Amino acid sequence: MTQEIYLISHVATNDVVYHVSNLNNLNWSIDTPVTPMPLPEDSHEENILVKMEGNTAKIDLSWTLTEGSFFGTLSSSNVFTPETGGDITALAQIVKFKEFVPKSIGDAYAIKIVGDGGSIDDGTISSMNFSVSGSSPIVWNVNLAFYVGNVVAMLEADIPPAPTSVTLVGSTSTSAGAGTIGYTVVAYDGYGTEPTAGSASEVSGHKIKYKKTQHASDGMTDDLNTWITPANASSSLTGTITGLPHGDYTVKIAQLNGFSSDAGTEYYRKGATTTSTTVVVG
Repeated sequence: MTQEIYLISHVATNDVVYHVSNLNNLNWSIDTPVTPMPLPEDSHEENILVKMEGNTAKIDLSWTLTEGSFFGTLSSSNVFTPETGGDITALAQIVKFKEFVPKSIGDAYAIKIVGDGGSIDDGTISSMNFSVSGSSPIVWNVNLAFYVGNVVAMLEADIPPAPTSVTLVGSTSTSAGAGTIGYTVVAYDGYGTEPTAGSASEVSGHKIKYKKTQHASDGMTDDLNTWITPANASSSLTGTITGLPHGDYTVKIAQLNGFSSDAGTEYYRKGATTTSTTVVVG
Protein backbone atom coordinates (compact mmCIF):
# COMPACT_ATOMS: atom_id res chain seq x y z
CA MET A 1 0.00 0.00 0.00
CA THR A 2 1.20 3.50 -0.82
CA GLN A 3 2.30 5.54 2.18
CA GLU A 4 1.72 9.27 2.46
CA ILE A 5 3.72 11.45 4.86
CA TYR A 6 2.33 14.64 6.40
CA LEU A 7 4.00 17.27 8.56
CA ILE A 8 1.35 18.84 10.80
CA SER A 9 1.58 22.17 12.65
CA HIS A 10 -0.62 22.56 15.73
CA VAL A 11 0.44 26.18 16.28
CA ALA A 12 -2.59 27.94 14.81
CA THR A 13 -6.26 27.45 15.73
CA ASN A 14 -6.63 25.23 12.68
CA ASP A 15 -3.87 22.74 11.90
CA VAL A 16 -1.67 23.51 8.92
CA VAL A 17 -0.52 20.41 7.02
CA TYR A 18 2.34 19.94 4.58
CA HIS A 19 2.20 16.90 2.30
CA VAL A 20 5.74 15.56 1.95
CA SER A 21 6.22 14.54 -1.66
CA ASN A 22 9.36 13.28 -3.44
CA LEU A 23 10.71 11.62 -0.29
CA ASN A 24 14.46 11.09 -0.16
CA ASN A 25 14.89 9.54 3.26
CA LEU A 26 13.08 9.00 6.57
CA ASN A 27 15.01 7.75 9.58
CA TRP A 28 13.36 7.04 12.97
CA SER A 29 15.95 6.56 15.69
CA ILE A 30 15.86 6.12 19.44
CA ASP A 31 18.69 6.93 21.87
CA THR A 32 18.76 4.92 25.10
CA PRO A 33 21.75 6.30 27.04
CA VAL A 34 23.50 3.88 29.38
CA THR A 35 26.58 4.56 31.51
CA PRO A 36 28.99 1.61 31.89
CA MET A 37 30.69 1.04 35.24
CA PRO A 38 33.24 -1.75 34.67
CA LEU A 39 34.55 -3.38 37.82
CA PRO A 40 38.31 -3.57 38.37
CA GLU A 41 39.89 -7.02 38.29
CA ASP A 42 36.77 -8.45 36.65
CA SER A 43 35.66 -9.57 33.21
CA HIS A 44 33.41 -7.68 30.83
CA GLU A 45 30.48 -9.84 31.90
CA GLU A 46 30.54 -8.17 35.33
CA ASN A 47 30.27 -4.68 33.85
CA ILE A 48 27.52 -2.74 35.63
CA LEU A 49 25.30 -0.84 33.20
CA VAL A 50 23.52 2.12 34.77
CA LYS A 51 20.57 3.75 33.01
CA MET A 52 19.84 7.08 34.66
CA GLU A 53 18.32 8.94 31.70
CA GLY A 54 15.18 8.38 29.69
CA ASN A 55 15.00 7.60 25.98
CA THR A 56 15.03 10.15 23.16
CA ALA A 57 13.37 9.45 19.82
CA LYS A 58 14.24 11.47 16.71
CA ILE A 59 12.97 11.53 13.14
CA ASP A 60 15.22 12.73 10.33
CA LEU A 61 13.24 13.48 7.17
CA SER A 62 14.46 14.69 3.79
CA TRP A 63 12.71 15.36 0.51
CA THR A 64 13.04 17.31 -2.75
CA LEU A 65 10.89 20.38 -3.33
CA THR A 66 8.90 20.53 -6.54
CA GLU A 67 6.27 22.94 -7.76
CA GLY A 68 2.85 21.96 -6.48
CA SER A 69 0.08 22.41 -3.88
CA PHE A 70 1.51 20.74 -0.80
CA PHE A 71 0.17 22.99 2.00
CA GLY A 72 -3.41 22.35 3.09
CA THR A 73 -5.56 20.47 5.61
CA LEU A 74 -6.03 16.82 6.54
CA SER A 75 -9.43 15.40 7.52
CA SER A 76 -10.05 12.87 10.28
CA SER A 77 -10.33 10.24 7.53
CA ASN A 78 -6.87 11.26 6.21
CA VAL A 79 -8.11 13.06 3.11
CA PHE A 80 -5.70 15.85 2.16
CA THR A 81 -7.17 19.07 0.74
CA PRO A 82 -4.66 21.53 -0.81
CA GLU A 83 -5.08 25.19 0.01
CA THR A 84 -6.66 27.43 -2.62
CA GLY A 85 -4.45 29.31 -5.06
CA GLY A 86 -3.00 26.46 -7.08
CA ASP A 87 0.57 25.24 -7.41
CA ILE A 88 3.44 27.28 -6.00
CA THR A 89 7.16 27.12 -6.75
CA ALA A 90 9.83 25.59 -4.53
CA LEU A 91 11.05 29.05 -3.51
CA ALA A 92 7.50 30.08 -2.58
CA GLN A 93 7.24 26.97 -0.38
CA ILE A 94 10.45 27.95 1.40
CA VAL A 95 8.95 31.36 2.14
CA LYS A 96 5.85 29.70 3.63
CA PHE A 97 8.03 27.44 5.77
CA LYS A 98 9.47 30.55 7.42
CA GLU A 99 6.05 31.00 9.02
CA PHE A 100 5.46 27.27 9.49
CA VAL A 101 8.47 26.50 11.70
CA PRO A 102 8.37 26.95 15.52
CA LYS A 103 8.61 30.42 16.98
CA SER A 104 7.73 29.56 20.59
CA ILE A 105 8.80 26.80 22.96
CA GLY A 106 5.17 25.71 23.02
CA ASP A 107 4.72 25.24 19.26
CA ALA A 108 3.75 21.60 18.74
CA TYR A 109 3.90 19.45 15.59
CA ALA A 110 3.31 15.91 14.40
CA ILE A 111 4.57 13.65 11.63
CA LYS A 112 1.85 11.36 10.32
CA ILE A 113 2.35 8.40 8.02
CA VAL A 114 -0.86 7.20 6.37
CA GLY A 115 -1.14 3.76 4.78
CA ASP A 116 0.03 0.23 5.54
CA GLY A 117 -0.79 0.56 9.23
CA GLY A 118 0.59 4.09 9.46
CA SER A 119 1.76 5.97 12.53
CA ILE A 120 1.79 9.40 14.09
CA ASP A 121 4.51 10.94 16.25
CA ASP A 122 3.97 14.15 18.22
CA GLY A 123 6.80 16.51 19.06
CA THR A 124 8.46 19.55 17.56
CA ILE A 125 10.86 20.59 14.81
CA SER A 126 14.45 20.85 16.01
CA SER A 127 15.99 22.09 12.76
CA MET A 128 15.10 22.56 9.11
CA ASN A 129 17.42 23.47 6.27
CA PHE A 130 17.12 23.96 2.52
CA SER A 131 19.99 23.38 0.12
CA VAL A 132 20.66 23.70 -3.60
CA SER A 133 23.82 22.79 -5.55
CA GLY A 134 25.57 24.62 -8.36
CA SER A 135 25.36 21.51 -10.54
CA SER A 136 21.58 21.54 -10.27
CA PRO A 137 20.56 25.11 -9.34
CA ILE A 138 16.81 24.55 -9.61
CA VAL A 139 16.55 21.49 -7.34
CA TRP A 140 16.01 22.33 -3.66
CA ASN A 141 16.44 19.64 -1.00
CA VAL A 142 14.94 19.84 2.49
CA ASN A 143 16.37 18.24 5.64
CA LEU A 144 14.25 18.23 8.79
CA ALA A 145 15.11 17.04 12.31
CA PHE A 146 12.13 16.25 14.53
CA TYR A 147 12.17 15.26 18.21
CA VAL A 148 9.35 13.03 19.44
CA GLY A 149 7.74 13.88 22.78
CA ASN A 150 5.38 16.14 24.69
CA VAL A 151 5.89 19.85 24.12
CA VAL A 152 5.77 21.73 27.42
CA ALA A 153 5.61 25.50 27.23
CA MET A 154 4.84 26.51 30.79
CA LEU A 155 7.50 28.14 32.91
CA GLU A 156 7.68 27.52 36.64
CA ALA A 157 6.56 31.09 37.27
CA ASP A 158 3.38 30.46 35.28
CA ILE A 159 2.26 27.61 37.51
CA PRO A 160 0.12 28.35 40.57
CA PRO A 161 1.51 27.15 43.90
CA ALA A 162 -0.08 24.20 45.63
CA PRO A 163 -3.29 24.90 47.53
CA THR A 164 -2.71 26.09 51.09
CA SER A 165 -4.60 23.06 52.38
CA VAL A 166 -6.91 20.29 51.25
CA THR A 167 -9.36 18.40 53.44
CA LEU A 168 -10.53 14.98 52.27
CA VAL A 169 -13.15 12.77 53.88
CA GLY A 170 -13.76 9.16 52.82
CA SER A 171 -17.19 7.56 53.06
CA THR A 172 -18.05 4.53 55.15
CA SER A 173 -20.30 2.86 52.58
CA THR A 174 -20.38 -0.95 52.76
CA SER A 175 -21.57 -1.39 49.16
CA ALA A 176 -18.82 -2.29 46.71
CA GLY A 177 -18.17 0.51 44.23
CA ALA A 178 -20.27 3.00 46.18
CA GLY A 179 -17.52 4.75 48.11
CA THR A 180 -16.92 8.48 47.86
CA ILE A 181 -14.23 10.98 48.78
CA GLY A 182 -15.33 14.51 49.53
CA TYR A 183 -12.78 17.29 49.35
CA THR A 184 -12.49 20.97 50.24
CA VAL A 185 -9.70 23.13 48.83
CA VAL A 186 -8.27 26.22 50.47
CA ALA A 187 -6.64 28.16 47.64
CA TYR A 188 -3.06 29.32 48.07
CA ASP A 189 -3.11 32.51 50.13
CA GLY A 190 0.57 33.27 50.57
CA TYR A 191 1.00 35.72 47.69
CA GLY A 192 2.87 38.92 48.47
CA THR A 193 0.84 40.49 45.66
CA GLU A 194 -2.33 38.74 44.55
CA PRO A 195 -2.57 38.02 40.80
CA THR A 196 -4.73 40.57 39.05
CA ALA A 197 -8.36 39.50 38.85
CA GLY A 198 -9.22 38.35 35.35
CA SER A 199 -5.58 37.86 34.34
CA ALA A 200 -4.18 34.60 33.00
CA SER A 201 -2.26 34.11 36.26
CA GLU A 202 -5.33 34.28 38.49
CA VAL A 203 -6.29 30.89 39.93
CA SER A 204 -9.46 29.83 38.14
CA GLY A 205 -10.18 26.45 39.69
CA HIS A 206 -8.64 23.08 40.34
CA LYS A 207 -8.11 19.67 38.79
CA ILE A 208 -7.90 16.34 40.59
CA LYS A 209 -6.58 12.85 40.07
CA TYR A 210 -6.55 9.83 42.36
CA LYS A 211 -5.26 6.29 42.65
CA LYS A 212 -6.00 3.30 44.85
CA THR A 213 -2.97 2.39 46.97
CA GLN A 214 -4.28 -0.54 48.98
CA HIS A 215 -7.15 -3.00 48.72
CA ALA A 216 -9.64 -3.42 51.53
CA SER A 217 -10.37 -6.91 52.83
CA ASP A 218 -13.36 -7.34 50.52
CA GLY A 219 -11.82 -9.40 47.75
CA MET A 220 -11.60 -6.52 45.24
CA THR A 221 -8.95 -7.01 42.54
CA ASP A 222 -9.07 -3.67 40.71
CA ASP A 223 -5.80 -2.02 39.69
CA LEU A 224 -3.58 -0.45 42.29
CA ASN A 225 -1.46 2.67 41.80
CA THR A 226 -3.07 3.63 38.49
CA TRP A 227 -3.83 7.34 38.34
CA ILE A 228 -7.36 8.23 37.27
CA THR A 229 -8.12 11.80 36.16
CA PRO A 230 -11.80 12.81 36.07
CA ALA A 231 -12.74 14.65 32.89
CA ASN A 232 -13.92 17.82 34.61
CA ALA A 233 -11.74 20.61 35.94
CA SER A 234 -13.85 22.45 38.47
CA SER A 235 -13.90 26.12 39.37
CA SER A 236 -15.48 25.22 42.71
CA LEU A 237 -13.42 24.74 45.87
CA THR A 238 -15.37 21.65 46.93
CA GLY A 239 -16.30 18.41 45.22
CA THR A 240 -16.84 14.66 45.50
CA ILE A 241 -15.22 11.67 43.84
CA THR A 242 -17.78 8.90 43.51
CA GLY A 243 -18.03 5.23 42.54
CA LEU A 244 -14.94 4.07 44.43
CA PRO A 245 -14.32 0.46 45.48
CA HIS A 246 -13.27 -0.01 49.12
CA GLY A 247 -9.62 0.67 49.88
CA ASP A 248 -7.01 3.34 50.54
CA TYR A 249 -6.64 6.21 48.05
CA THR A 250 -4.19 8.99 47.36
CA VAL A 251 -5.68 12.17 45.88
CA LYS A 252 -3.73 14.97 44.19
CA ILE A 253 -5.23 18.39 43.69
CA ALA A 254 -3.63 21.15 41.60
CA GLN A 255 -4.72 24.72 41.17
CA LEU A 256 -5.37 25.95 37.63
CA ASN A 257 -5.05 29.30 35.91
CA GLY A 258 -5.53 30.74 32.45
CA PHE A 259 -2.13 29.74 31.04
CA SER A 260 -3.48 26.36 30.00
CA SER A 261 -6.96 24.87 29.74
CA ASP A 262 -5.55 21.50 30.83
CA ALA A 263 -2.56 22.66 32.80
CA GLY A 264 -3.20 20.17 35.60
CA THR A 265 -1.38 17.44 33.70
CA GLU A 266 1.92 19.30 33.94
CA TYR A 267 1.18 20.56 37.43
CA TYR A 268 0.96 16.98 38.64
CA ARG A 269 4.23 16.03 36.95
CA LYS A 270 6.10 18.92 38.54
CA GLY A 271 4.87 17.80 41.95
CA ALA A 272 5.50 21.09 43.72
CA THR A 273 2.01 22.24 42.83
CA THR A 274 0.14 19.17 44.08
CA THR A 275 -1.23 18.20 47.44
CA SER A 276 -1.38 14.47 48.12
CA THR A 277 -3.37 12.86 50.93
CA THR A 278 -4.28 9.25 51.66
CA VAL A 279 -7.85 8.52 52.68
CA VAL A 280 -9.73 5.32 53.38
CA VAL A 281 -13.01 4.42 51.71
CA GLY A 282 -14.60 2.03 54.20
